[in-house]
Amino acid sequence: MNHLNSVLIEGVIVDDPREVQLADASRGSSLVKFDVASDRFYMDKDGKKAVETVFVPVQCWGQLGVRCLEKMKRGMTCRTVGRLRLCRWKGADGAPRRSIEIVAQHLEFRVPRGLGVKPSVEILEEENHESDSTGEPEVVYGF
Repeated sequence: MNHLNSVLIEGVIVDDPREVQLADASRGSSLVKFDVASDRFYMDKDGKKAVETVFVPVQCWGQLGVRCLEKMKRGMTCRTVGRLRLCRWKGADGAPRRSIEIVAQHLEFRVPRGLGVKPSVEILEEENHESDSTGEPEVVYGF
């Protein structure tokens, strides 16, 4: 039985999406990544408004990633639906590192008013469940 691994996050795209070079590019898979900043507003113990911001890395595989490169830009609001994935690598100092990232399956983004174009909403869907394939390569980062 599979356990539920599903996540939804909404926030602002921090930087333009970027293509990541994989160690094994011969498999034909492409990976595009971007970070989303998501705010949580609350009242602190003194009754003052406070904000907590979390920065979450997002992976987009295959055609979904290609379309992200074409359409998404820094400053857009983005709603991402996907699953969590643990990524491991060795840092420049040789020490093991790891992070939790979202593998996107569904993206909705809005063009903000300040970019000089009519505000709009666009939806991108993963095709053929590219990120769910059993042949999905392990992500190996080179820093």
